[in-house]
Parts: sequence; structure tokens; C-alpha cells
Amino acid sequence: MKSAELFYSREFPETPISGWAGARLYGWVREKTPSGQIKRPRRVVHPFPSQRKLWCLLAVHFDGVDLIFATPLELDQFLAVMSQNPLPSGWALVPGHLVGRPKRHWLSRLPKAAKSWKFRQSICRFLRQAGIVQEFRDFYAGEPLKLEFDGVYNNYYDAWSRPVLNT
Repeated sequence: MKSAELFYSREFPETPISGWAGARLYGWVREKTPSGQIKRPRRVVHPFPSQRKLWCLLAVHFDGVDLIFATPLELDQFLAVMSQNPLPSGWALVPGHLVGRPKRHWLSRLPKAAKSWKFRQSICRFLRQAGIVQEFRDFYAGEPLKLEFDGVYNNYYDAWSRPVLNT
């Protein structure tokens, strides 16, 4: 059975693909003390999840496999990986991370039935042609998602290596 439907949420609905598609829940900021000394980077709640008042979710039910996407970036990430033949290996998906591979990647969480080439071709074709998927993309088209925020960095090392903004 092939179907897709849209849901709406007031809070950011994190999915297994969210982090791989650029969504961040926490960020790092650099600050100065009142005397002007530079402080160590501090972990803060990232502004990404609060940038919208309403989020759209795309729930896909395809031949016994259930998927959910919170942003078009997640859908694009899914299509990019699933369109490859053969599927990328754990080394290719999570380069440079020796610990936790390949279980850290969303692809490892998919059922075995979803990894055959025939299934992947079918689901990718469905996701490219379904009208509801275009509605999902249109929801975000008017106000595109912002991934970069001034003074907020995605990890400690990026924050440490950047200059402190005047605050």
C-alpha cells in the first residue's frame, strides 16, 4: 500500500534524518566577560527549532515501511541516499567516525525490505511524483528554513575557532 499524508505540529518534530539534514537542537556561542575577556564557548538551545510557529510533517506509508519527514531537506537527503546503487557503506555514510558506525546513520534503522534496489526505485519514484509531496515542499517554499544563525555554531570547535561577535 502506498500513501502519504501531512500533519502539523507547533514544536519541531525531530526525526531520525533531522540531524543529517542540518537540523540542530543545541548550538554553541562565544561571549566576552564584562571586562572584555573571551569566555569558553557555551552550549545553548539552538534557534533552529524555534524559527517557525508551525511545522509540517510528511508521513509516508509504502509497502509496509513507515517514514516521516519534518523538512524538505530531510526528504532530499533520503532521496539522495536511496537513489544510489549500490547503497553507500557505513564508511561512506559516517566518514571519520570510528565509534558507533554504521548504527549512527538513519539508513541503518530502515528494515531490510526497504534496502532492495527494486524497493528503493519504487519509493523514490513515488516520492518524486506524489502530489502531497509537492504540497509538503510548498509549505516550506514561502518561508525557507534557515540553517545558519549569527553567533551560533554547530559544535564546540567551530565556536572556539571563530571570532567573538560584539554583544
